Amino acid sequence: MQKIIFISCILMLTFLSALAASEDKLNLNKATFEEITQLPITLEQAEDIYYYRTYIDFFQSVYDLRNIQSIDQKTFLKIKPLVKIVPYGVYDELSQRRDQIYYLLRRLAQDEGSSEAIADVWEDMLMSPININSASYRDILNMPIINPSDVRAILCQRKLSNYQDYRSMRNAPGLTHYGATNIRHYITYQQPKLDGKWTFNYRLKFNNNPYSEEIEEVLRESFVPDSLNEKFSMWGRYDLDNASPEISHKFRARMEDWFNLEVGGLLFFKKGEDRDLNMFRQDNQLSSALADNSKYTAAIDLKPADLKVVLGNYRATWGEGLVMENTDLFEPRRAGYGFTKRIKGIFPDLSPTEEFALKGAAIEYGNSFMDASVFYSDDKKDVVIWDSNHDGELTSEDDIFYYIISSPRFTNEQLESSEAYFNEFRPNLTPYPLPKIDMAPRRDALRETLVGGHIQFNPFIGTHLGVTAYEAKYDRYFSIADYADLGQYLIYDSYYYKKLDINDSEISSLYSTITDSYRRNYRRVYGFDWQTTLDNVTLQGEYAELEVDGNMLELGDDPGALVASAYFNFNNLNFTMLYRNYDLGFDNPYARPFAEHEKFDGTILEKQYYLKNPLVSEVFYNSPWSQAEEGFYIETRYKFHRQLTLTKAYLDIWERKSDGRKSVRFQGELDYRPIYQVSLRLKQKLQTNGSEDFFTRAVSKTSETTCKLRAYLTNRDQIEFEYRYTKVWMAPYTSLTNTADPGQAYILPTADVLNHGDFIAVNYIHNFTDYFRMEGAFLFWNGHGVSHWDWEDMEIDFMGSQGMKFWFTIYDRISNNLAISFKYKIKHYQDEELYLRQYNEPVPGQNYVSQAKHKESSIRLQLDWTF
Repeated sequence: MQKIIFISCILMLTFLSALAASEDKLNLNKATFEEITQLPITLEQAEDIYYYRTYIDFFQSVYDLRNIQSIDQKTFLKIKPLVKIVPYGVYDELSQRRDQIYYLLRRLAQDEGSSEAIADVWEDMLMSPININSASYRDILNMPIINPSDVRAILCQRKLSNYQDYRSMRNAPGLTHYGATNIRHYITYQQPKLDGKWTFNYRLKFNNNPYSEEIEEVLRESFVPDSLNEKFSMWGRYDLDNASPEISHKFRARMEDWFNLEVGGLLFFKKGEDRDLNMFRQDNQLSSALADNSKYTAAIDLKPADLKVVLGNYRATWGEGLVMENTDLFEPRRAGYGFTKRIKGIFPDLSPTEEFALKGAAIEYGNSFMDASVFYSDDKKDVVIWDSNHDGELTSEDDIFYYIISSPRFTNEQLESSEAYFNEFRPNLTPYPLPKIDMAPRRDALRETLVGGHIQFNPFIGTHLGVTAYEAKYDRYFSIADYADLGQYLIYDSYYYKKLDINDSEISSLYSTITDSYRRNYRRVYGFDWQTTLDNVTLQGEYAELEVDGNMLELGDDPGALVASAYFNFNNLNFTMLYRNYDLGFDNPYARPFAEHEKFDGTILEKQYYLKNPLVSEVFYNSPWSQAEEGFYIETRYKFHRQLTLTKAYLDIWERKSDGRKSVRFQGELDYRPIYQVSLRLKQKLQTNGSEDFFTRAVSKTSETTCKLRAYLTNRDQIEFEYRYTKVWMAPYTSLTNTADPGQAYILPTADVLNHGDFIAVNYIHNFTDYFRMEGAFLFWNGHGVSHWDWEDMEIDFMGSQGMKFWFTIYDRISNNLAISFKYKIKHYQDEELYLRQYNEPVPGQNYVSQAKHKESSIRLQLDWTF
């Protein structure tokens, strides 16, 4: 405790001294727009200073301010004592734009996560800015963060006259300051020079982060119950304590002329996957790696014809993600605006998306009146198969349970040899022998051929109506057991069939291609989406159906899904309302709509210790699909005072379709800035799961309070102190309470659980030079049964019961062509003490499990070389 107090005192002294240093003069060559507005000048003058520095030239002297028309002599004399000019280094435009994409991705990561799949698209936009005077509605809307009402304002003003510079665009009626500043790096105002030069980029990523706690538990689960032999788990059998790191190599080449041409390839290996790429060895795995662990793409954009063609791997997204959005990630609460917007259309894909990657060809055409796309994919998918013909073996003749994203992706040889080994012991268990494993993941066991398209009409600026559909054909059947037979289908011991509950109807509602009423080899999904923007109000949504036994031209006779939202956009206020309703039977594996939880949350699939094969739990733990929900969501950001901003507040009320559980989640954050350099933030989160029944084990109530003190220092440095306190209440185990006899006490409160924990952290950013930056944090937490989490630059980390950690990331742009990012993390934590009982009775010598202390360290390295 004395060490913590001593460290806190040192940090506070550091904070106060740094804060005092921040009162220095403002360096105009590095100041942000917000910092410039703090000078005693008008908003127009601040914009002119920022525009001059960004798009004309860096300041060589303070007297360069007189080159700005709106800065008169009186204004110049007023601000001259408050500013300074530090010469800016030689740093070419492409390098600055590449730095901007890293900054943007960090901002996205801090807002509930980001998808790496969109990084390449936005990087292309930065590297090749679009002429705002010829860009289409969708071109501008796909830029980061900008909202439909701002895009409409830009295009409506452009119909009257072209934009000459940032100021003329900024003055477009209806365009918010937030929208204008967010796209300024992605646009130009003249037609760019077309010289046909090629740009090449190579990116290396190395990451040895440990597996998440959930995945590690799955991999450590024994296939031979009650056995302590580690060789009976996949973790012990393949020595995953020494798992190989995650590595990827990505190469991209791009040429700009009257058409754009792009080619690229990706070679990647997940953590724990074997690889031997030594081409000089006779038995090397180079050819299989290129076939199984690679992606490639080639795209041509014929700008005069408004036509784009993509071959190889591509990304496809339309509407609200109900019909098509092919990623391997689940992102909660994607309302489709601001940081959660979707990039719509067809794009080359060299992202880590693997299971739901589309591989084939896609064509996209668009003009001011209509957009049309056609796509084709033929690829093999990883799935879970089961012994549907009951011959005691798992073969290509057996049916499929569902798709699976595995970590790591074991080869079929590894899976089959492990199952054969485990099956030698399962039938010999006493007193209850177990049957052989009859359900297991298989790599590339399903061939999926997918054909689809999208067409939309754009009668007015900001208004469209579109239709999207696809048909996926399979070379084997999907067959799912009825709810009454789920126990025999999934659970290894009939004694645990009682662990199934009504929430597991989400499993039995999955789509089967073979039933008592039909036998088919396809899945069809279709829907329509819409959007209209009137001044500062946007209405948009999508409705989709999965064809089962209904009529394609009749709505509502098949399982369906609906998302509808409204967005109100003002200078200092935005407000979102969203309604969603997904039928339990709407089983579209390519749907990624708004949701609070991923599919299969709360089902038997998250209890690997009951399943015939623990690896099947990865269907849930790596689920990218949204759970069947009906709910209403509202969100706002409101700057109601110069010093006070409600940065983000939302309320979500929803019902889980599988069991009717009603839940409520609220979060709000208030930012107070007594001066611009100091930010005081208070955030409160409240959540209740099962708001109508407090006597089921699925009920919980969570309260989380966070306080932050952040200082913005000179040279764009930051330091932040954060404290968080969390309480979680869970319902009692009624099976452990006393009987309801007269005079009995502690009937229901017995075994009520109130967990609480706190968390303290120091986060910092320090820019040593314009090219060399360091950021990191060190923190302490005490869980007491509460799960704590922490954002680490571009990823989230969940912590154990009690511990400490520190991490730092160093970013160094060595030259205009070479940049390196290096992250190091070390974490010490411990588990809780456990007192175990069997049928409510202690077992002598076996009922105590002491605390287990853990120490983890990891490295992440990224190298970018452009030439």
